[in-house]
Amino acid sequence: MSLALNPYGLAPLFHESGIVRPAYPSAPVASAYAVNLFQNAPVRIDTVTPNGNLIAAPANGAATTATPANTSYFVGTFQGCQFTLTATGRPVVSNYWPANTVATQIIAWYTRDPNITYTIQANGPVTQAQLQDQISFTANGSGNGNLISGFSTVAADTTVALGTVANGFANQLRIVGFDTGIANAVGDAFTVIQVKIALHQDVAPTIVR
Repeated sequence: MSLALNPYGLAPLFHESGIVRPAYPSAPVASAYAVNLFQNAPVRIDTVTPNGNLIAAPANGAATTATPANTSYFVGTFQGCQFTLTATGRPVVSNYWPANTVATQIIAWYTRDPNITYTIQANGPVTQAQLQDQISFTANGSGNGNLISGFSTVAADTTVALGTVANGFANQLRIVGFDTGIANAVGDAFTVIQVKIALHQDVAPTIVR
């Protein structure tokens, strides 16, 4: 039973092709980027500054009947990076980006295919009746991960109204299933769910139900 909250971010689970491939590193992290990017943290390609770099995707925060803000869309999850430290010339391979790192030759790996199904733990119960509803994720920043393991601690956020046609489509994830492990059951206190990205930067938003 999922009776303890131990979130691990938005982890890629499977793809219809049978293979989950990291995206070609076309969007690097900017040198000295000031936010930790943990493994499985939601990321977006920055179109606001704009600079085309990979940045942390902010949680949407609230459902709305209006078109979601540009920053609600995101592209996938962070899966690691490599870079050369400017100060020492030492090459580094890491499963997360340490905030404020000054480096060159930066390559970031991240998921990008909109058809990937992810697994994420919710910070509350999710019931069978909520299948196909949309849900946001919790805060995603420098403090929302483990600096030792490098993994994100982002969870699906049940404290924000789940998005349906009635209350909008601003929530970023669509619930498509439930984890089938023996330690999880539908409606558990901290249900582990399967989701797809509903507000993907490469496609039009998905409207539920």
